[in-house]
Amino acid sequence: GQETPGEDPYLSSVMGIQTVKGMQGDDDKYYKTHACAKHYAVHSGPEPLRHRMDVSVSQRDLWETYLPAFKALVTEADVREVMCAYQRYEGVPCCTNDRLLVDILRNKWGYDAIVLTDCDAINNFYTKGQHETHPDAEHASADAILHGTDLECGISFISLKDALKDGLVKESDLDGHVKKVLTGRFELGMFDPADMLPWANLGPEVISSESNDQLAIQSARESMVLLKNESVLPLSKDVKKLLVLGPNADNAEMLNGNYGGTPTEEHKRSILEGIKRAVPGAEVVYSKACELEDEFNTTNVLADFNGGQGLLASFYGDKKIAGKAKLERYYDKEINFSTFGAWGFAEGVDADDVAVKLTGSYTPDFTGKLSYNISSDNGYVLKVNGKVVEKASASGRMRRWGVPQYKSFDVTAGKPVNVEVEYVRGSGAFAMLSAVFCKRERPDFDALAAMASDADAIIVVGGITAQQEGEGGDRPDIELPKIQQSLLKAMHATGKPVVLVNCSGSAMALASVEDQYDALIQAWYAGQGGAYALADVIFGDYNPSGKLPVTFYASTDQLPDFMNYDMEGRTYRYFKGTPLYPFGYGLSYTTFGYGEAKLSKSSVKAGNGVDITVPVTNTGSVDGEEVVQVYVKSLDNPDAPIKALKGFKKVALKAGKSANVKITLRPDSFSYYDSKVDGLSILPGKYQILYGSSSADKDLKALDFQVL
Repeated sequence: GQETPGEDPYLSSVMGIQTVKGMQGDDDKYYKTHACAKHYAVHSGPEPLRHRMDVSVSQRDLWETYLPAFKALVTEADVREVMCAYQRYEGVPCCTNDRLLVDILRNKWGYDAIVLTDCDAINNFYTKGQHETHPDAEHASADAILHGTDLECGISFISLKDALKDGLVKESDLDGHVKKVLTGRFELGMFDPADMLPWANLGPEVISSESNDQLAIQSARESMVLLKNESVLPLSKDVKKLLVLGPNADNAEMLNGNYGGTPTEEHKRSILEGIKRAVPGAEVVYSKACELEDEFNTTNVLADFNGGQGLLASFYGDKKIAGKAKLERYYDKEINFSTFGAWGFAEGVDADDVAVKLTGSYTPDFTGKLSYNISSDNGYVLKVNGKVVEKASASGRMRRWGVPQYKSFDVTAGKPVNVEVEYVRGSGAFAMLSAVFCKRERPDFDALAAMASDADAIIVVGGITAQQEGEGGDRPDIELPKIQQSLLKAMHATGKPVVLVNCSGSAMALASVEDQYDALIQAWYAGQGGAYALADVIFGDYNPSGKLPVTFYASTDQLPDFMNYDMEGRTYRYFKGTPLYPFGYGLSYTTFGYGEAKLSKSSVKAGNGVDITVPVTNTGSVDGEEVVQVYVKSLDNPDAPIKALKGFKKVALKAGKSANVKITLRPDSFSYYDSKVDGLSILPGKYQILYGSSSADKDLKALDFQVL
């Protein structure tokens, strides 16, 4: 999902460096926050196997692909925390791996700050069915301490007291780790008066200020990538009627992705809201049309329980549903109680020993199936009219992410049903309970087509959400969900212009429907500014200039096996096929021409860089921005990537104007794995320096170059 800046080591390094610097601040004494580089290292998936899988890759792939971004964050951005990954690397769990944590991170790169585990990673060492490399928490924790881990997210390190008593570690072994953790707290000013800290007054009024909102909008504008445009965009603001469809059109939460901040209420905006705001004089007709992946549409009926009040949640303590409830509250929109992240159960409720009972009476207006989706960390009991309908265990039922799985029971129109759900918190690190009751029916695409008969254009806002690609789950394929493919085909058949807005944090394979849309905008999960930013692009208030940080393959068939971590055939650097939209690709409402570039030198001695100056002309009639990209191709190294990004720069050009864009290639732009140094070294030889608008060969020009 969106836990990576992209598929390219150089791009990930550049973006990571700027992210770390922004998060940690520029004060001479105090850090604003500690940024954390994760997951170190060679971490990819599949998600269900990460707690027990062993990963090995070639040393070339390790140094040229998996490590460069981490090295950059340590040596160039002064990142203050590094998170070790769940899996084993070469047989040893990453959080006790000398090769990664000591030899490379500490000794080679000189890292002197905190190494912390991913949550419950130490637990994986000794839990049956996971790594099983250690007999118990005591031995696992001692080993982690002795091999480079300073801080744990979890509870296994509690056993270090026993490990010290039993001689598995010495007090001197712990001292350095304690020093690193305390130093981190000193760096953040945790022990100093607030009036000494430059960051103490960054409250909600600052974070949610108008100026920061404008920054969010601008960053979202610049992230939009126009991938196709058959003279449809930008749409005129004089349109009379627009049909806006799709499961992501009115989903403001989708724009936040996961593991991000939550906007304040005034900054929660859906894409639909952004479109309506941009064309206040137009008739904007909206329908969700379909779900993200489900072949059936769902209508939430929580608000119809208990005479319109919603389901009643009764909260108890002591992990028992007994006696008088400590708190009772009605929920008519959603029930999503969780101790994970920013969510909670309810104000005043102690989630450590919570038990919950949901009750409600519902009178259906139909005869058929009433569907439900209930998830929890510790199972639940569902009763209908006093009879147990389902008694679910915790296994497979905790679904923080993933597509909802619905079950159902029979109802009769006009006949009330009484529903009860009982939940008791389990013993795990997180507690959660979510529940929804809904009606489900197949979408009527014919009715939608009729709605489009007098529309000027159709905007389909689809893709996926963090539920499909969040932690703990994997997408089974990268194609657009089939129900959305059907929606596109039905709308294309109307003959109206179809604009597809794809929302996702990763690549989407669209070859099977590429002829069903006239324009395509890749909108990602664009955050609180995304709704307004997208509307600015659609209606021409902003000329898009974004480029793809990942390859958009034609189909899942072009991907290597998920379990194979070798880079052969993976990403634009090694993929020999033809993707639908290549890495670095992105259109504009204008066009750009590239002249003949010049190098500052045709050859350099190893250890020196080189400048390339690229003439670029805006050959269209609209002002715009272009991202000039520079790639390096080794002609002498058969194991080198096909090409690799080594520099880029954005230039703004008025219509008809030109500029010379200078990009400096650092000496390490010509470095490759060298077994003699157990790392990277600069490789003398012949090269091509490629420049242009994307990684595709047709978009690049070449210059010969040599490192002596």
